[in-house]
Order: sequence, then structure tokens, then C-alpha cells
Amino acid sequence: MSRLIAFGIGVALLIAAACQAPQQRGAEPPPPVPRAHFAQVVAHPDDDLLFMNPDLAEGLRRGVPTTGIYLTAGEADVPDKPGYSAGRQEGSRAAYAQMARKPNDWVRGTIPLGHGRLAQVDALRADPEVRLVFLNLPEDANSGQGRHVLTRLRDDPALTVTTTAPAGAAVPQSQVFDRRAVVEALTALFDAFQPTVIRLQDDQPDARYQPNWVGVHDHPDHVAGAALAREAATAHRPRASSPMVLHYRDYNVADTPSPLAEADKVTTREAFAAYAPHDPLAQGGIYRTWSDNSAYRLPQSGRWAARSGDGSVQAFSVRAHGLARWTRSPQGVWRGPDLLPVPEPIRSRASLLARRAGPPVLVAQNRPGSRVLLLGPGDRWRPVDAPAASDPSQTGPPAAVVDSEDRVVLAVKNSTGGVSFRRETDGRWSDLGGTDVQDVALAAGKDGAAHVFATTRQHVLHWEVSREGGATVERVPIGGARPAGAPVADRAADGSVRLLVRTDRGELVERSLTAQGWHETTSSPAPGGIGDPSVVAPGPRGPVDLLRLARDAAGSVRVASGAGGPWAETGGELAAQPTAVVEPGGGITLLGVGVDGRLETNTGTAAPGGFRFAGWRPAVDRDRRAD
Repeated sequence: MSRLIAFGIGVALLIAAACQAPQQRGAEPPPPVPRAHFAQVVAHPDDDLLFMNPDLAEGLRRGVPTTGIYLTAGEADVPDKPGYSAGRQEGSRAAYAQMARKPNDWVRGTIPLGHGRLAQVDALRADPEVRLVFLNLPEDANSGQGRHVLTRLRDDPALTVTTTAPAGAAVPQSQVFDRRAVVEALTALFDAFQPTVIRLQDDQPDARYQPNWVGVHDHPDHVAGAALAREAATAHRPRASSPMVLHYRDYNVADTPSPLAEADKVTTREAFAAYAPHDPLAQGGIYRTWSDNSAYRLPQSGRWAARSGDGSVQAFSVRAHGLARWTRSPQGVWRGPDLLPVPEPIRSRASLLARRAGPPVLVAQNRPGSRVLLLGPGDRWRPVDAPAASDPSQTGPPAAVVDSEDRVVLAVKNSTGGVSFRRETDGRWSDLGGTDVQDVALAAGKDGAAHVFATTRQHVLHWEVSREGGATVERVPIGGARPAGAPVADRAADGSVRLLVRTDRGELVERSLTAQGWHETTSSPAPGGIGDPSVVAPGPRGPVDLLRLARDAAGSVRVASGAGGPWAETGGELAAQPTAVVEPGGGITLLGVGVDGRLETNTGTAAPGGFRFAGWRPAVDRDRRAD
């Protein structure tokens, strides 16, 4: 039997097993421990290389099983569509081999998608758990089927389209797909490979940028493909735990400053350099601009765990099928995750806020952006309408904090690019002004006041909003650099308000605000990777005023006890930004969601000048299935 046939049969059996009816609950074996697996769904060969690195390359280097799924053949409207699309797919194979640091030698096969349809699947011979899957749907520019095929397919369930067969493809014949078939095909692939992290493109691009893409503000295939893939992720049936879903910005990274360190830029450049010789249209400086910047569509929250008044701790993670929740008893025993249903689909960012009275409150946002959702006692959801907007998808994720009077305070980038502010006791949003706002942060002030911070592409803005609602605005200097990430703010143990911002120089700038005003600027090299740091004030018994946490490009957690560093390595292999809870005795517990979707913890005890950490371990010895 040839290796190609054996590979195809093996994958077919895997899908068949995934599609079998479940056993009766009483006869079910213990659920499996989640096994780390990345899957990214992109519209074209090269999208993952340009917009999902350095995350993609670092996962491959660490040996995490990874599956790349390409929706279209990427054939554009060139005369030789089979030849051009075959070249682009060869470029993807070359780039993945380069990122995995393995020979560019692949085993080619097919995988069933249901109803007689097949997709080509290539496995890296030196590491068969690195796979590329090609569906070969028509690309947006292909005039042979009327252009904008993927967008029309998303919007019209009755439309049918014919695939492009690349030269030498393992599936040499054209196939017919409609909308349902595309979603079912992606669902079958997720069911077969059981990813713990799904990476998607941006289905809600910022409408302020890329005006040349009229009405879409990005390549239409990026937007439509991400929407179809998200639908499939929701329909997917995980055997262990619901996957995390991360969205990455696409063409509009060219319109904003880049936070990437030089080493991370080199990672993407080298991957794209392996691809480019196979794509004669991949020319021009714009490709370097794209490769040198990368960002999540929504900044991840650094506040997703909190302590209750009874001493218990809760931690939340947004998943494809709801909210995963872990709970630590007052005696220190972790349980979970439980999968908490949500009243409507929510965005990937959620914040958990401790309150002096009662349990923590979770702050989330629905997918359309039209409502903020608060989860309170008894797992009851309370909706709060977002600021009025003609297109709610342009409203940013809510920043949230509990003020000195135990009220939840919210701030968002509104749909016009300014900042809107609201307290829990208010009946409406207040417009604080501002233009070109990218992201927003909040910190509690004294006497019921709140500090609102916003980054633009040039400046950092600060409003101090009094208890009565009056607000004053100022620019906060951060040196000669431009902000290149979301602001991060919190009140330190010494009572000052600390502001941290990543810049386009690959550094992290920190400012301190006291009653006497702003103090000197400190900066240090940022730890690398995508995403912003998080901070926690250890409290009066802690050895430092503020602890800074960051996830680097390899998923490892670094901590800094002082402004300006240095950053200490604590290990770990996380899929998202870490957080921390302060322990009553002055210690601290770091928390992170691993690439396998499990909650991990790292306990720190006070030591001279900072904390001594014991090392990362699963919070629950064997996470039970979230159901």
C-alpha cells in the first residue's frame, strides 16, 4: 500500500470515528486530556505567514501539532490558474518546512469532507502532525465565476460554486460547493483534528482603514472566510474541551504602528522569503510592511481571574462554545472547567473584576458589538446597550474596572473613533471625545474618580473623570516613540496609577501618576511576541508595588518587579495573556491558559526584590470535559 493511500485511509478513519454517535452517558469512558493542536483557517496561501506570525512559527518550532487550512486556491485572475495556484501551494509547503526547521518533503493525500467531497492534505514527512489542507474554492478575483465568490457564498445559501483544480493536485477534478457544504467541510476538519486553538482572520475589520476595499475595508475573502470558519468552529464537536478562537488583523496592520521586536520581524520575513519564489505576484514593499506587523483583532484582557469575598477564586476563558470557568475553593482546590452558556455569541475578550461586596463580575461584549454583557451572582446576565452606532461592529471591546465606591466602570472606543464612558449607576454613556483612538484602558482613582487611557496612532490620551462626571483630558508623553498596542493601567500598592504602553521601537514604556503629576518615563525592551502586558498590584504585604506580566513569542511568561525590567523567565507555554491573583499572605499566583486549553498556575512567594516562582503546573490534574 502506498504512503499516500495509507495516509488518506488513516485520516478517513479519524473522521469516521469523530462522526460516530456518542455512547450513552453512563457508559462513557473518562474524557481525554486535551492535546495541544493549532489550526488556522485562512483565505489564501501566504495569509497565515503574513498575519499570524510570529505565533505560527513559534508553535511549529516547539513541535505543537499544527494544521493550516486554505479556503481558496488563491488563483487570482491570471491566465494559467492551475499553474499559479499550484505554485502558491508549493510556497506554503516551503514556508511551513522552513518554520518547522524540517526538510521540505511532504506526503500528499486526500481527506474526506462529507457527501463525496475531498480536500488535498499534505503532511510534512519529518513531522506528520504538520499538515496543510487545500479546499481550492474560487478566489475573489477569479472572473470565471463572477468574482467575489466567497462573499456571495457566505450571503447566499442557494449559490453553488466550482473549485479550481491546481496543476498536479491530489484532487484533480473540480467539485461543487454551496455555503452549507463549506461550513460542513470545515466542521469535519475541526472534528478530525480536534484543535485546542483556532486562528482566524478578521471578520470585523476597522472601517477607518483600507478604503480601497470599498464597503469591506479588507480583502473580501479574508472577511467572508473568517465568518464561515467561525460558524464551523461553533458547530464543531470537541472530544476534550472547546477550543479558543483568536482573530488576527490583516491588511490594516499597514495602517498602524508595529509593536514587534526585531527578532519577531525576522521570523516572519524568513518564512515569507521561503514562500515568495513560488508566487510571482508577491512583489513590492507592502509585503515587508505586512510581515513586519502583527496584531490580534481585539486586545486580550489581562484580568480574567479574581478572588471572591469568601476566599474562592474564579477564572474564565472565552471558547468557541461559551465560557470555560474554573473555580478554586477557599481551601485551594481547583475544579473545572465548566462550560457556561452565553446568552448570545460573544467576542474573545472578557474581564473579571473583584468587588468588595459579593462575587466578581464578568464583563463581556456580544459579537455584533451592540451590547456589553455583565455576568453577576447566580450566573445571571445583565445586558448594557453599547453607545449608539450605525455600525456596532466598530465599537471596541469594553475596558472595565471597579472604582473606590465598588461600582463597575466601563469605557469603550466608540464607532466614531472617540471614547465613551459609563458607570454602573449611570443611565447613559458620556462622550469624552478623542479621535483616532485604537484601544482603551481604565484604572480606579481616589474618591470615586476613574482614569481613562486611550492610545491613538501618535499619542496616549488620559482623562480623569470625577465622581460627578466632569473630565479633563491631557496627552501623556512617552518619549519620541509612537504607541503600538493597547494601554495597560492599574493602581499600584503605593497608591500611584501606573501606565504601560508598547511602542513602535519594540520597547515597553512605563509612566507613574501621583498627586504631584506624572513622573519620569522608564523604558525597557518588550518581551516580544504579540499582545500587551498585564499588571497586578501585590498588595500591602507584597515585596513590590506592581508586578508586570507578559507572554513572549514562544508562549513563555516573563515577569518584571520594577519599572524598566529586567524581565525574568518563568517558563510556561501559554496560548493567551497571563493574569494573576494576590494571595492573603503576600504571595501571588500566576494563571495562564496553555496551548492545550487547560488552566495552568505558577505560585510565587515573596523574595528579596520580587517573587520566587515554583514553576507552571496544571491547576486541575485531569481537566474534565466542559459540558
